[in-house]
Amino acid sequence: MGKTVPQVFDQAFVNASVKFVFYVALPCLVVKGIGVGVDFYSEAFLWKYIACFLILRVFALILAIASLMLQQKRNTELGIGDVAVRWLALTWISTVILGVPILTAVFGDAQKGAFYGLLAGISSFVFQLPFQLFFFECHKLDNDRLEAENDDAVESPESEQEKLEHNKNNDEDDDEQSAKRIENKKSIIKYNHAFHGKLWRDILIRVGTNPVIWGIMLGFIISLSTFGKRFLRPRNDDKTPNSNYLPWLQFFVDSLTWFGECVSPVSLFSMGIWMQMQGRNLISIGLGQIAIFMISKLILVPILMIGLGKAFQLEDEPGRAAVLIASLPISLASFSLGSKYNKGEAVLSTNVAVGTILMLPTVIIWNLVMDKIDLYTMY
Repeated sequence: MGKTVPQVFDQAFVNASVKFVFYVALPCLVVKGIGVGVDFYSEAFLWKYIACFLILRVFALILAIASLMLQQKRNTELGIGDVAVRWLALTWISTVILGVPILTAVFGDAQKGAFYGLLAGISSFVFQLPFQLFFFECHKLDNDRLEAENDDAVESPESEQEKLEHNKNNDEDDDEQSAKRIENKKSIIKYNHAFHGKLWRDILIRVGTNPVIWGIMLGFIISLSTFGKRFLRPRNDDKTPNSNYLPWLQFFVDSLTWFGECVSPVSLFSMGIWMQMQGRNLISIGLGQIAIFMISKLILVPILMIGLGKAFQLEDEPGRAAVLIASLPISLASFSLGSKYNKGEAVLSTNVAVGTILMLPTVIIWNLVMDKIDLYTMY
């Protein structure tokens, strides 16, 4: 009696789970899925499917910039950091953590679920991630510069001089705040750090040391070299035994499979703990904002994907997979990224929470709608 029970499932557990997923499990899933499960030389390989998600993210970026520029008429304090947050809220889709199990359930095939989920996520890491980091780093530089200017404006206490400076600062306070708002307004459409060498060097280092990027690169090497198809698959595409198969490397494939299959359960479990820990802070924006974000993410983004799928003439199965993945909520990683730069935590946490709650009915409704209008039929 009187002894406190240690809390096992706390923030430290969530942090450790996220590190395990993004440093170990997810790279293993990517290497196995792309290196062993994908044949880039096959006529059936879906370059068009990857292109759809790449263009979707480009359109979402344009939409984020345009909507914020319109909002500046009412709020001149919006800046480049808000572009990053809104872009995350639109297309930082949980293509693997949620996409793989959802598509596995829809198609009844785990291999198809992993295939479509991984291909959908490629453009998020090789295209969206570097630009997200650029926007956030620009936001950080902007804030650091403004803080430095404010620090320089504070004079050390000097009798009459201090009083004069204090009065002067009070008189010019409105002008200074107005100038800062104008600066932020300009930063949405034109930013003077675009050619900042240190900024790009830091971004390249962060992207280059990202374990998922390394997993994608290794998966591409294994697949493009045909090593995976020739030596790591026990059977050929026509289901006949593969004479080149190397059984002693099966432990390598099995290890990748085991760690890769930990991605969804560990992520979803840690996400549930994180949501419970947030308490009332989990949803901290107004109902109007929530409605706009949910309509944009769960309805408009999938509609845009339907248009892209038609434009690229996707077949029924990949077309349905693309629409369903586009309807999924954003991942917890978006909140982690925003928190690192102290930007958009309220918006991103609400999008993660509400989107996850609405995920199942959203997927069911989109499946029913596509069946009803004979769009990307499965039968």
